[in-house]
Amino acid sequence: MRPSDRMENITCIPGTPFNAVVINATILKMINAPVAPLDYPAWDIALKVLFYIVAMLTDIIGNSIVLLIIALNKKMRTTTNVLILNLAVSDLMVASFCMWVHLGNKVTDNWPFGSFMCKFNAFTQVMSLTASVLTLTVISVERLIAVAYPFRQHWSPTVSAIIVVCTWIAAIATASPHLFVRKQYEIRWKDRTDTYCAESWRYYYKDTACNRWQPGKFVYYLVEGIVMYFVPVTIMIVAYAVIAIKLLIRGTPGSHANSSSNQERSKKKVTKMLAVVLVAFISCWTPQQILLLYEVFYNPVQTDVYTAIRYAALFVAYCNSALNPILYGGFNENFRKGFHEAFTCILIQKRNRIGA
Repeated sequence: MRPSDRMENITCIPGTPFNAVVINATILKMINAPVAPLDYPAWDIALKVLFYIVAMLTDIIGNSIVLLIIALNKKMRTTTNVLILNLAVSDLMVASFCMWVHLGNKVTDNWPFGSFMCKFNAFTQVMSLTASVLTLTVISVERLIAVAYPFRQHWSPTVSAIIVVCTWIAAIATASPHLFVRKQYEIRWKDRTDTYCAESWRYYYKDTACNRWQPGKFVYYLVEGIVMYFVPVTIMIVAYAVIAIKLLIRGTPGSHANSSSNQERSKKKVTKMLAVVLVAFISCWTPQQILLLYEVFYNPVQTDVYTAIRYAALFVAYCNSALNPILYGGFNENFRKGFHEAFTCILIQKRNRIGA
């Protein structure tokens, strides 16, 4: 019997772990790397650096101003704005812990940030995304209640703060597996050393034909992608659709619910602003989430075109964090006034210190 015939007759037990053959590191040190390192053109690196610097600065400055406005202006500490503050904190984490790491990894085509950032970067990205999704979901429900029952007492800022804590607990729980499955790997060749950060989910035999799969990875990304993203997004879309219908009915001439009060107009403006924020969020993050699930289910070939698409999708997702403060200021007069008052207060304090 030929060796190939013996291999064809091998059967595997489904559900049993697959133990990979580990190549001796000493052997690898004796040979050159089989693939040359990627050499990015100078213009490509310059554009990536420029785009990321603009996005990071806009994110950090814009969201810091949002936090400052709500902190310095007591009138701005409403139920909705407490939730917006939580969204700003989540957006700040993206610029502080995710953007520059992604840029450095892509520019160098290596992982230069060490084992800790390998784990913490992925953890922070998933945590901030989950916190944003849950916060936007809570905001949509709060807006629906405010519009559907305009004369009832709504959540207090204290209740909103409790909800915020719960969203972060859920976000940390969702992201925590990355602290265990993310690992830094190093391959020492004769001519260079390759370092990369990757997930280390355990392989198991899927069937008697010895096909392998990673059930832990499959279940985790199914929960993260569908349960923690697409289900909340669906809830938000339905909530704002109901809000839009109620506002149209309320604005119909002759309707008993029609009101021209300043409070009613203010609620409509806030709801429109938050609806725009939701549309921007879905537009920016959905391509990244679809590609992530596509990779888990189909494991596509990593061509240059596909790699470029993945890079662009993640960059657009990151840009959402920089876009939110612009939307707050562009669609909400209270934030524009709060911005002016906050900086006026800072200037007065500086003048008093100089005068003293």
